[in-house]
Amino acid sequence: MVYIKLEENMDKFMGISNLPKTIQKISFKSKCRNGKFKMEKIENMDYIILPQMNEKMLKKLKNIANIRCWKNICVSDNLRKEKSFMKFAKENHLKVLDGKWLFKNMVDQVVEYIVLAKEEMLVNQEISILCQQLDETILEKIKEICVKVKLCNILTNHTKQFQKLEEEIYQTNGIVLNVSNNYKRAISKSSIVINFDFSRKDIEKCVFSKNAYFINLDKNIKFDKKECNERNIIFYGIDMPEKYVEFLDTLEGFNSSILYESFIYKKTNYRNIKKELLEDDAKILYLKDCNGKIMTNPNFNLPKTLDKITI
Repeated sequence: MVYIKLEENMDKFMGISNLPKTIQKISFKSKCRNGKFKMEKIENMDYIILPQMNEKMLKKLKNIANIRCWKNICVSDNLRKEKSFMKFAKENHLKVLDGKWLFKNMVDQVVEYIVLAKEEMLVNQEISILCQQLDETILEKIKEICVKVKLCNILTNHTKQFQKLEEEIYQTNGIVLNVSNNYKRAISKSSIVINFDFSRKDIEKCVFSKNAYFINLDKNIKFDKKECNERNIIFYGIDMPEKYVEFLDTLEGFNSSILYESFIYKKTNYRNIKKELLEDDAKILYLKDCNGKIMTNPNFNLPKTLDKITI
C-alpha cells in the first residue's frame, strides 16, 4: 500500500530548519516549481508527501508508480479533493481507496448500529437487500443477516442466481428467503434497505416504506425527497483498533475509516477478512448520511482517540 499526502503547510513540509524564514520560502517555492516531493518509509510502506499539485510533480509520480508497480493507494482527504490528482490516478489505473470495500464487509454491523440507535431489536426487523450480481461477500453477508432478523427480502433482476442460496438457508436454518423481481411490492414494508449494486435508475423504480433507512454501499446515491436523504447512509466511522492507533498521528489528515481499510485491504476470501475484523475488534463509531449529517448511538462509549479521528 502507498500513502500520499498533500501537505499544504510549508513549515511541516520543510521540517525543522535554522535557515531564515525568507530563505525557507524561496526553497519551498523552488521545490514546488520543480515538482519535488518527499518520499519516506512507514514500516514497509511508501509514504509520499506532496507540497503542491502541478504537472511536473504528477509526471514524476507516474514514473515512480510505473517503476514500483503501484496498484492501490491511500490518500489524504485534501488530496482526494484535487481533481487533477484523481484524474491522474484514474488514467494510470491506480485504485484510490474510498472505504467502500470495508463498508461492504461491515454492513451487518451497520445494520445493528442503526437498529440500536433506534432503540429497537434486530429480531423484529424486516430487511431488504438490493442486488443484481452475487459475489462471495454478498453471499456471506446475506447468510449472516437473514438469521438475525424477522424477514429478509432480496430484490433482483436475476432471481435464478439466488436459487442455491435460498435452498441452503432453508435447509440449514429453516428460514425462507424472499427473492423477487417485483419492484413495487417486494420491499415496501422493510425498515432497512441494503443497496449493494442497484443504480439510481433501478432505485427510482422501487417502492419503499416511509421511514425506511437506506445503506448505500457502492455509490453515493441521493433521492429526490429530502426526508429520505436523512436516512440515506453512505459512509461510516471506525473506532480505530488499538494496534493501529499510533498511525492516526503519523498519517494525520487521512480519514480514519479509509486508513483502517488500507491496513487490512487484500485479495483473499471473505472468511479471512471476517477473522481479521473479529481479531481487531473493529467497531462502527458513527454513520454519515448523504447530507453529511452524522448519526451516532448515545449508548456507545466514545473512544479516547476521538480527537484524532477524521470525519
